[in-house]
Amino acid sequence: MSYRLPPLNGLRSFEAAARHLSFTRAADELGVTPGAVSQQVKSLEGALGITLFRRLPRSLILTDEGEAYLPSISSAFDLISRATEKSAPALRGRKLRLGIAPQLMKTPAATRRLRQAAVGNDAVMLRPTGDLAELLNGRVDMLLRGAGGAHPGLHVDRLILAGTDATPTPAVLLTHPGLAGCREHRRLIRRLQEVA
Repeated sequence: MSYRLPPLNGLRSFEAAARHLSFTRAADELGVTPGAVSQQVKSLEGALGITLFRRLPRSLILTDEGEAYLPSISSAFDLISRATEKSAPALRGRKLRLGIAPQLMKTPAATRRLRQAAVGNDAVMLRPTGDLAELLNGRVDMLLRGAGGAHPGLHVDRLILAGTDATPTPAVLLTHPGLAGCREHRRLIRRLQEVA
């Protein structure tokens, strides 16, 4: 059986942009430029013969057609992800490796909260490091460190962590684009926001 499929890169770009309602944030997740996301969505719209977004000066809004299309596409990606996890021996049982910068673990209480947030997610293993090279060379999959700096080619989640004295500490969770948005990544973000 032959499947009539639109451009798959366009589908990935559409799904990410629809979740974030932003080409820029979708580009961060996918590790490409916002212009590439915009072009892929435009190509998808051409292939489908419908408009998926209304493009406003500083935001996106899903059209009625986009809203109707999104749930099926999200479900399809979820099915592909689950099938891959069941079938791919390299992914089965592999914990994501999270590096946490030492400066975020200033006090025992902060260290305990961060460990509970990360380890409470049974798919994450901790490694104390703030070295970006550890992420770039594949020794860790995600890196939680202080905010600041540019991180081209990486997915960036900006967080505010609360210290023991209730002083907010800006932080970023840097992730390889291929892992950004996976269930473990989303679960970790939720747990980190709960202790923030």
